[in-house]
Amino acid sequence: MIIQGHEIFAPLKLKTHSVVVGSGAGGGVAAYHMAAAGLDTVVLEEGGYFQAKDFNQREEDMMPALYRGAGRQTTTDGMIYVWQGSTFGGSTVINTADATPIEAEVLHHWQQKFGLSELTEDNLAASYERVFKTLNVHRLEEKILNRNNKILLETANRLGYKAGVFNSNRKGCIGSGYCFTGCAYDAKQGTNLTYLPQASELGARIYTDVRVDRIERLFGNKYRVHGSVVERGTRRFRHPVEIDCERIIMAAGTVHTPAILKRSGFDKGLPQLGKNISLQPQIGISAVFPDSEKMTSWRGAPQSIYMNEFDDNRAEHGLGGFRMEGVGGMAGVFAQFSNSIGLDHKRMMQQYPSTHYSALLVPDQPTGTMDWEWGPDGKVKPKIQYTPSEEWKQRFRRGMKTASEFLLEAGAREVNFNSPVYGSITNGDQLSRIDDYPVEPGLVALTSAHVQGSCRIGLDANVGVVDQNLKLHNLDNIYIVDGSIMPTTASTHTMIPIMVMSDRAMHKLAHGA
Repeated sequence: MIIQGHEIFAPLKLKTHSVVVGSGAGGGVAAYHMAAAGLDTVVLEEGGYFQAKDFNQREEDMMPALYRGAGRQTTTDGMIYVWQGSTFGGSTVINTADATPIEAEVLHHWQQKFGLSELTEDNLAASYERVFKTLNVHRLEEKILNRNNKILLETANRLGYKAGVFNSNRKGCIGSGYCFTGCAYDAKQGTNLTYLPQASELGARIYTDVRVDRIERLFGNKYRVHGSVVERGTRRFRHPVEIDCERIIMAAGTVHTPAILKRSGFDKGLPQLGKNISLQPQIGISAVFPDSEKMTSWRGAPQSIYMNEFDDNRAEHGLGGFRMEGVGGMAGVFAQFSNSIGLDHKRMMQQYPSTHYSALLVPDQPTGTMDWEWGPDGKVKPKIQYTPSEEWKQRFRRGMKTASEFLLEAGAREVNFNSPVYGSITNGDQLSRIDDYPVEPGLVALTSAHVQGSCRIGLDANVGVVDQNLKLHNLDNIYIVDGSIMPTTASTHTMIPIMVMSDRAMHKLAHGA
């Protein structure tokens, strides 16, 4: 059963066994496992309930409806946009459906540095099998690979570089290109079409437009969830919510899960809460090709091919190096993020059909922290504090040089980055300019779609917030199953890692293992 906020006309008081906070990758999986175990389960999602018929393929409508902060959530200095889904199905509704696993080197790094001996490839294998089957994970079909992406693969093959086609959780995709704003064709198999409907059929009650504000600890390790029914869009308070329960599974995301725990007073005894943030920042690249070379970046699978020759993934540090991934499908965002104005901007948009777009993704080590402010209406204002390390900046500039050289080799006439002060690169002699490119707020705009680490796994509370079964160290019957648990960045795309980690923990919990 799915109950939307506008269908609630009075204060809401419930009793249940398990409350799942959030309905995205981790929350959807958790809701299914609790309901499948026959447990009375309530799912609370702050965002709204939208279906295929509601996804009108207009960025100006869909980004405010589906993204946290309309896609304008940033670090405190404004340099990095931190994108998160906030809707029924969470980020699985607005991602590009890329299905990448946790790298073996990352698991080995977690075992070596954090002693996480239970997180092995063998122990995760059954979860991968269950998740992949539910989501229909497979290699992207050739028919939806657009020219914008395929030029990366062709150039990599010619240069002898490693590259590949992503696996994806699509079914019957027609290549509309609107993945970032919700699939109007029900092709992308997010939790909104898989785990959540299955949980609902098994008896779970799913409430949308309900924000969780804090948790009260009752006697006997039981809890009362305090929340608010909010108005869709403005998210203004409408009615209070109280839910008594025995178990809470937090899946509100890396930014908001620790916020709820802190506001509840549960940060005491958890010194790592809100620390160890990885953002995995990336910068947008545009490359203008001859008019005859049509990229058509707005059709097909927006993000389908990667060039990973320069990944440096080792057990000593997990993910490293840098990689390029094709992107597309968001003409409005790309136009807004350009480094030109006036007539130059008009010229840029005239060249749009022949312009290639990709992202330079540079994994980081955990360096950020978080804090929060709460308004009188209960709304939380995140304060994401993040300063890239000098080592990261060096890899970032090295990546920009390599990407520029790569795209010029592919036939581009000029290469541009998402900055108002970075000049165009038109030939190899200009690559040395990149050494002087500033990486500072106001001078470059970066994006993070994979924020992780604020409640990381650790063997004890001095190192982490949850144990290897994702249970809170300092309290019983509270679990966390979102990206906040990752000790370091888990993969270049985090939907599958989150789902697999959630599946392993929730399957064990549901079966008493």
